[in-house]
Parts: sequence; C-alpha cells; structure tokens
Amino acid sequence: MSSIFFEIGIVIIVATAFAVLVRLLRQPPLVGYILTGIVLGPIGAQYLQNHELLEAMQQLGVAFLLFLIGIELDWNKAKQQLHTASLLGLIQVIGSFLTGFALIVIFKQPLVTGLFLGTALIFSSTVIVVKLLSESHDLNSLHGRLSVGILLFQDIIAALALVIIGGLSQPSSLGVGSVLLLLFLKTAALLTIIWGCATYLLPFLFIRIAKSGEMLFLASLAWCFIFAIAVTQFGIPLEIGALLAGISLASLPYSFDILTRLRSLRDFFVILLFVSVGSNFVLPGSDFALLTLLIVLATVFGKPLLAFLTLVFRGYKSRTAFFTALTQSQLSEFSILVVALGLEYGYVTGEISSIITFTAVVSLFISTILLTNRIWLYTKLQHVLRRFEHKHAHNHLSQAIEEKLEGHIIIFGYHRMGYHILKKIQTLKRKVIVVDFNPDIVKKLRSQDIVCLYGDVQDDELMEQIQINKSYMVISTIPHLEESSYLIDRVKKLSKKTILIVTAHHIDDALHYYKQGASYVILPHLLGGEHVADLITNQEGKSLGDFLEKRSEEVKLLRAKTNALYYD
Repeated sequence: MSSIFFEIGIVIIVATAFAVLVRLLRQPPLVGYILTGIVLGPIGAQYLQNHELLEAMQQLGVAFLLFLIGIELDWNKAKQQLHTASLLGLIQVIGSFLTGFALIVIFKQPLVTGLFLGTALIFSSTVIVVKLLSESHDLNSLHGRLSVGILLFQDIIAALALVIIGGLSQPSSLGVGSVLLLLFLKTAALLTIIWGCATYLLPFLFIRIAKSGEMLFLASLAWCFIFAIAVTQFGIPLEIGALLAGISLASLPYSFDILTRLRSLRDFFVILLFVSVGSNFVLPGSDFALLTLLIVLATVFGKPLLAFLTLVFRGYKSRTAFFTALTQSQLSEFSILVVALGLEYGYVTGEISSIITFTAVVSLFISTILLTNRIWLYTKLQHVLRRFEHKHAHNHLSQAIEEKLEGHIIIFGYHRMGYHILKKIQTLKRKVIVVDFNPDIVKKLRSQDIVCLYGDVQDDELMEQIQINKSYMVISTIPHLEESSYLIDRVKKLSKKTILIVTAHHIDDALHYYKQGASYVILPHLLGGEHVADLITNQEGKSLGDFLEKRSEEVKLLRAKTNALYYD
C-alpha cells in the first residue's frame, strides 16, 4: 500500500511541476500531463513498478470522463447538433476510414488490420476538445456546436464499433450474420433498459436521495459502476456503459448538482488519464517509420483539411471552418481502445498498436497547442484560407439598401444577446443590419425581412459594404479579445462619431476595450446581477401574485427563445 501511495505521489508531484512549466509558456495543463507520462514512462520506469495500477487508472479515467460527458449531454440540443454536423461527420468518418485502410494496403499489411486502423483514425478526442472549448467559453459558438455535433456522431460510431468488435471476437458457433443480429438485439435491449431507467426508475430513486448532497454524490458514482459492470455481461466495453449511465442521469433535475460535486474528481482523473496516455509513448520500429509518419500527418493535418474543405464548400466562413477543423486534429481514447481490442483478439500486430499509441500521444500534444492558439493561427493564415471560401448567396446587400444606409445600426453576432438587442432596436426608426457567420441564421433572418449579411468582424470587404463610416451605432455580442480589439480599431479609424458597444467576459478585457476607445462594454454577469437587484427592488412591498406575474412574463420570453431564430 505504501508503494502505491509513493508512486501516485510521484505522478501528482511531477504532473504539477510540468503543468506549472507549460503554464509559464502559455500552454494548457494537458500538455504538461502528457509530458509527465512521457517522462515517467521510459525514464521513470525504475521508480514506477505498479504498471497494472496505472493501466487500471487509465481505464477508470476514460470511463469516468465519459460518464460526466453523458451527464452533460442534453439530448434536445444534441439532436440539433447531430443534424447540423451529420453530413460533415459522415464525410469525416468515410474519409478517415479510407485513408487508414489505404495506407495498410499500400504497405502490404493484412486487410483486417486495415479495418482496425481505418476505424481508429475516425475518432477525435471528445474529452480534450470539450475541455478546451469550455475553458475558452466557445461551447455555444457556431464552431463549438459544429465540433460537438461531429464528436457526438463519432462517439455513436465508436460505441457501435466497440460493440461489434467485442461481439465478433467472442467464441460462437453462429455465423457472422447471426452474431450481428444478436448484437443488434442486445443493443436494442440495452437502450430500452436505459430509457426505462431514465424515465421511471431513476426519478423515483433520486427524488429521495437528492435531499442529501453526500448521498447524491455516492448514488451517482454507484450508478456509474453498476451500469458499467452490467453492460460487460452483454459483451459491451464498460466505457460505453459509463457513457450510457451518464446519459440516463442527464434528464434528472439534479444533473447540474451531480456535475458540480463530481467536477473535482473529474479533474483528478483527467490528470491520471493523460499521464497514463503519455506513459504509453513508444517509438515504433524503423521498419514502420514511414507508415508512422504518414499516419501522424493524416491525423494532424489530413483530418482537419478534410473538415475545412467540407465546411467551406457548404458555405461556412473560413474562420468557422478553420476553428472547427482544428478540433479534428487528434486521435481519441476510443482509437486506443479499438486497436487494443484488435491486439487482444489477434487482429492487429504489436507494431500497428505502437503506431496508434505513438500517433495518439503526438496528436494530442500538437492538437492541444493548435486549439489553444487557434485565433493567432487564423490571423496568420486568413489571407490564404479565405481563398477557399465558397461564395455565399447572402454575402452582399442589394444596391437599393446600400444607397439608403445613413445613421443605421449594425449588430455583429445574433446568437444569445443579439436576439434581445434586435427585438428592442426594431422599435426604433432606424435601419438595422445584422452580421453573423452562421448561414442558417442569415437565411432565417432574411426570410423574416430582416437585413442580414453572412460574414465576420475581420472581413474588410464586408466593413466597406455595410458602411460603418455612416453608421449611428455598432454593437458586437462577440466576447473574444482579438475580434473586439480589431473592431474597435477599425471603427475608430472609419468614424469618430459612431457609438461602439462591445462585449467582454472578463473585467480586464473590458478595461482594455475602454482604453482602446469603446463607448460601452457589456459584461453579461454584471448586467445579470444588476437586473436581479432591480427586480428585487421593484418588487419590494408587492405580493407574491405580482412576483408570479413577472415570472409569467419571463416564461413567455424563454418560450420565445425556443423559436428557430434564437440560438443559445
């Protein structure tokens, strides 16, 4: 026991040191965790003897993180995200699979190995992408929603692939068709059980458990382990069981409380997971050096390139396409699981397994850096990337509208606050132009006779077309520092009289915008606090009925937001 305590202590101490180091280099802690694993793998092998413990921690980490992702999965939003990203996800899956399979054929490896390698290249890391998007407040952005939609599509494919691989690998006297039919029936039965538990059993149990925070924490963990262990009896990996267990809890009204209580535990397992991934870093043999290089290039550059070209062809701006594409530049934990199963059942050689592990570690390392610095990268590459943009039907204003532009109001970014701002401004006697980089929003707004353009803040041609120099007011709901700073500089150069309102998430950013010359900075959390304070003050001395009347107005507003024109 003292040995286990000693070894976990070494892992945490070294991980902390590397996390601090990479923070000083302005990189995310995940890079430090992977470096910790690389260092403690071959170099620290003499100090770490309990390798089975680290492997168990890795499996537990993957399962636990998928459990939390399942809890955060709002199926109503997921359906919309899957619908939006289904075509891109399908193209990504087919392209990645064919690339991996073709490489195996070219290097004259067994075709069954090509099936496993092609499947492994399909998946990108939901854990790392969601974590980085959450930290940058980009989960609700257009590229965030597209990225999550693609990842959800891939996770569904991963679950099916793992079920099929596990089922086909079990000894059976049945034919392949009969085995697949049996797997389909098992999966259908499992999903039915999940639906029944989420609809009837769990609400009945948790309404009694939720009164105690400690019991809520323990019961949630217990349900994760119960279901993960149970699904293994169906021949399904326990990681998929943990994901399904989380999904079954997502519809409970206590899901947010569960997440809050499990978040610290999640962070601990993130550390152990990526340290363990880094510790598996093995250089493939020299005979496979070229194949390894091609697989790394296909993962880090090929998958993002395919995603980028697909998105710009569909009409998305290069900025949105680039940010979404970068989220595909790594292999997933599922990739390692697929190849590990292939190695266990004799379908994949040790060399191919080493290549995938090597690619996973390298791509996670590179991808984390690319995603963290994506805005800087786009700024450097935007002139090249914009050449690939597909000319969109909603890129231009009509000549009749352009000639009447004088004293107008421009809104950059319709989602979230833009909905409320537009609704109020429409009561004024001024021409309003909305600019957004989501083609679906532009199309819907135009169908409502609202003047709307497809574009983004850093589009110089767009700036000339909307005639900022003649505008009365410019409002931006975009909370990112680079775009807001660019907009402030641009507006101040073109017009000294235009009122400029921008948005910030942090007080330091707001002070920076004021120093640049912004007329007003929207800080959503401060305005939210002021709104609640005003509400309390205005209701002083009034009855509960008056307060409930105010509540009914709020409910009507929230229901209005479910309209297709509102995007959270």
